Amino acid sequence: MTTRATTPIATAALALVAAGLFVFGSPSCSSVPGGAEADAPKAAPAAVGAEARRFEPVIEPWTFGEKRGECIDVGTHRMHSTLVDPVIRERMQIFLPTALEHYRSAIIPLPAPDGPIDVFVFGERNDWLAYTRERLPQEAAMYERIGRGGYTIEGDAVLFDIGRWDTFTIAAHEGWHAYTQRVFRHPLPVWLEEGIACFMEGVRGGVNGAPPTFIPWRNVERFSELRELVSRERFVPLEELVEGTPQDYLRDGRRTLLGYYAQVWALVHFLNEGEGGRYRKGLERLLRDAVDGRIASTIWESSRAGTRNERRMAIGRQVGPAVLREYFGDDLGRMGAEYRAFVDKIVARGNGEKIWRGQNPTLESSPAQVPAAAKVGP
Repeated sequence: MTTRATTPIATAALALVAAGLFVFGSPSCSSVPGGAEADAPKAAPAAVGAEARRFEPVIEPWTFGEKRGECIDVGTHRMHSTLVDPVIRERMQIFLPTALEHYRSAIIPLPAPDGPIDVFVFGERNDWLAYTRERLPQEAAMYERIGRGGYTIEGDAVLFDIGRWDTFTIAAHEGWHAYTQRVFRHPLPVWLEEGIACFMEGVRGGVNGAPPTFIPWRNVERFSELRELVSRERFVPLEELVEGTPQDYLRDGRRTLLGYYAQVWALVHFLNEGEGGRYRKGLERLLRDAVDGRIASTIWESSRAGTRNERRMAIGRQVGPAVLREYFGDDLGRMGAEYRAFVDKIVARGNGEKIWRGQNPTLESSPAQVPAAAKVGP
């Protein structure tokens, strides 16, 4: 989930789950909110890229309330942790920088953030709730409905231990939100921001301490949920899907929200690879415009984005069909039908094995879809 304090209307995006580093100088861990010296000013950030990774992390004490923890600075990220599980603690130090490299290369080359990303990983849900009530007192009741998930606010990802596999899944998802909040000058539409966050979840764990390999199609949780919602005839048409936010779906229940995530995950794959790549250039253009801060002006000046109200919704709340019309084509009926056909191909019988292998299940016969850019690590 992401909460943006900088947009005209604060929006949030929820994240739920179904079931070798180079030296870099960064601000002290104790200078961030919640640390032992929370009131100390932050140092001016420096650019963080692949060169920011450390051979050895810098570890300092960090506390939240009466709970003692540590801040682990790996150059690209500062992990504020009260984790008890040593496996998550150790592997997260490799996972987070590797995920960042994936974000920056999976679809188009993207810039580095201007400083290390702060990630809060609590060992227990009660600590996560206490932190949330302290930082987001007005919205805390909504967040309390998240049984297994996380959120991002002002470029900080806030998670808790939900098991060895799922914690990394949420870290990949929320890591994307933290990255875009720090790098993109204009937010993506909610459906695309959440869809790409789900797209970034697909991963194969490294063996014997090796970095993980990110494979966007290898996402069994989103695939399984997509298959279930199609079988139960709960598929949401494209034009309706882009009107909602995760909060809207959460109000209807956890299962409905998981269905939303599954559909926007499939939608990003559709825009990236569907219809022979017809929509790929629009996706690339939209990402570039988000980085450069051109989405709002493009939509407002567009002759095909839709009504004045639709353009306002796209700029202010990041929802609605205006972005689809401007960047991908104004025949939304046709696009919606193509998207539904693409989803039906994904969930066709026998495709679970292809998803597990990281293959595009919509192709008749395909080798493992692991782009060179997705194989990241030292």
